[in-house]
Amino acid sequence: MDSTTQVITVLILLLAMVVSIIATQFIRRRRELATLRPIPAYAALPLMVGEAIEANRPVHVSFGSASLGGSSTPLALASAELFYQVAQRASIGAAAPILSMSDPTAIPLGQDTLRRAYQTRGLLERYPRGSVRWYPAGARSLAFAAALTATLGDDHIAHNILIGSFGPELALVAEAAARRRQGVIAASDQLEGQAVAYAVSDQPLIGEEIFTAGAYLGASASQSGAVVTLDILRLLLVLALFIPTAIAVLDSILDGRLWESIGTLARVLGGR
Repeated sequence: MDSTTQVITVLILLLAMVVSIIATQFIRRRRELATLRPIPAYAALPLMVGEAIEANRPVHVSFGSASLGGSSTPLALASAELFYQVAQRASIGAAAPILSMSDPTAIPLGQDTLRRAYQTRGLLERYPRGSVRWYPAGARSLAFAAALTATLGDDHIAHNILIGSFGPELALVAEAAARRRQGVIAASDQLEGQAVAYAVSDQPLIGEEIFTAGAYLGASASQSGAVVTLDILRLLLVLALFIPTAIAVLDSILDGRLWESIGTLARVLGGR
């Protein structure tokens, strides 16, 4: 990495940190003025959980092959936060939510996620240890998809929230859910899986939206500040790309005389 790239990287990190701090403090003081951009999937999730509770049927959430200790660790932690918000709402119902995964390192993460959800509600004595299920298959496994397909029918699932690492096999699970009239919200870090998720989801999640569950479903000012920071940095990035493009187009229209015109204007304004 050359010195110019290092300087730009440091400036971007400093800008992100400053904007995040300012946004977090603003939201803590004026929460009612902070409006997050709408994400349909997060608006639909509480309704799906409510329908499951009324029908006395469980909600199924799955990590897929997301794991701890590898490249998918951030995804696994983000999925755990989303599942915690879902399980916390579903814990008041008679049917406990079901968590599934295909990587053994995600088992303790799933157990802790479900335990915290029940503990937050003061229902730790009802914590269903058997609701965390490991199907030994692995990444992009048709066997794992087959196991999930069986779970949808055997446990009379109400809705499915499949946020993790999935490949094209996600289509089999979604097709089985559709035949049973079960809702699906899905997202994947794999390109093929995300393509399937976008096609089959009632409300898909895309890209960094997976990492914003705490801000939309929880009440964390710091996470809301992070979402606002991402939106601001995205806007600044668009402007950073648009301004040089606009200058190049305008310079082409003026046959390369743009900078000469700017210099003349500067001399006029400076009184020279």
